[in-house]
Amino acid sequence: MSLTIVFMPQITAFAERVTTGVRNMDFVEAARASGAGPLTIMRVHMLANVLGPIFVYATGLISVSMILAAGLSFLGLGTKPPEPEWGLMLNTLRTAIYVNPWVAALPGAMIFAVSICFNLLSDGMRSAMDIRS
Repeated sequence: MSLTIVFMPQITAFAERVTTGVRNMDFVEAARASGAGPLTIMRVHMLANVLGPIFVYATGLISVSMILAAGLSFLGLGTKPPEPEWGLMLNTLRTAIYVNPWVAALPGAMIFAVSICFNLLSDGMRSAMDIRS
């Protein structure tokens, strides 16, 4: 929850930059010249071109926030012991690394795998929404 609050200004600033860029494009000027109202321009012309980059950016931040949450839990600043969390699991299994290394390495491997999956999802969304390629 707190990481959502931390990343919200970045997403808002990114959304503002994308909206400013789309607002100055030719098809918005053509819609204005054809007599479309401001709500129609925003809903029909701008929203479709703004949501894609914002979703791609937010999906890329999911892996960053997941790694940060796991790191905070590993340090003891995240969730408390009854809650299941990969960083907390890494911290509690630190002592078992010499006895059973595969069990101790599994939460770290899952953090890595899920983080890579979200990065690949973000990259795939960016490639699918790129109109120039």
